[in-house]
Amino acid sequence: MPFLKIASHLGLPPTATYSALNLWNFEAASPDTDLSRIENLKALHTFTGTKDEEWFYLISVAIEAHGAEIIPVMLHAMAAVRTKNSHLVLAALVKFGYCVREMGSILRRMNEKCSPEVFYQEIRPFLAGSKNMAVAGLPNGVFYDEGNGKGEWRQFSGGSNAQSSLIAFCDVVLGVEHCDSKDSGSKNTFFQVGALESTKRFPLTKEQEMRNYMPRAHRTFLQRVEEMASIRDFAAAQKSVPELGEAYNFAVNELRKFRDIHIQIIARYIIRPSRQYAPKEDTGRNLAVASLTTPDKDLHGTGGTQLLPFLRQSRDETKNTALC
Repeated sequence: MPFLKIASHLGLPPTATYSALNLWNFEAASPDTDLSRIENLKALHTFTGTKDEEWFYLISVAIEAHGAEIIPVMLHAMAAVRTKNSHLVLAALVKFGYCVREMGSILRRMNEKCSPEVFYQEIRPFLAGSKNMAVAGLPNGVFYDEGNGKGEWRQFSGGSNAQSSLIAFCDVVLGVEHCDSKDSGSKNTFFQVGALESTKRFPLTKEQEMRNYMPRAHRTFLQRVEEMASIRDFAAAQKSVPELGEAYNFAVNELRKFRDIHIQIIARYIIRPSRQYAPKEDTGRNLAVASLTTPDKDLHGTGGTQLLPFLRQSRDETKNTALC
């Protein structure tokens, strides 16, 4: 009951989320330290007590801290669209591209102190969530006891980078649109609004569902940014300033490269171990282990999506956003 009430108060589902595992789970060496330097950070809580798990979380914290600098830059750029200030928008797009490139460099550092074997065998089971876990013996998810003989079976995604408000912001400001993948099952996906409001259920796309795993204020912020002027439309319309289109495509390409790096990380930390440690039969212990018997295309991420199809589609949709 306390867990459900706290989750409802925060406007988050009662499960481990990206914000809980990363955004609210670190401390800095000093108040004025550079948060984008991983060495200046420390994780407050881990499941396994391993340095690997701490490093896994802090990589995301550093990416969020470094990427934060482009938020005001891009907001000013979207405001500049209304005054048709091409030079300001161009400079912002270049700044965006180099910032995302550095975010990718931070992501590549995952290999330094997080072992794929430790991640796959020890850490990932705690991040699996309770969605799409029938193969692990949880066809209905997890039962949440609400007291007085009441309760409900619920299924939630686990902690996932798809729940990053920063990455969602990057998509919004560049106009990257993500469609439902054919195998996402989005038509049958529901999110329960309010931890204790069992009657309010609405069908959502995968992207919308992931937003409901973000802090309430972040969701509101993203909605407002979506209502601002379109940088992509502005760049496409400024035929007399071809450099603007080039800068826009540079920004899009760097975001695409970031997603390529993410796919490479997934290959090393999930796909390869899934082949190496695949049991002869379903163990039924958890998603991370039970899914080992399935082909690569059927492996599910901790966010509940089919892993490779979802990531590749997101990467390709980013690439296709570029201007001709």
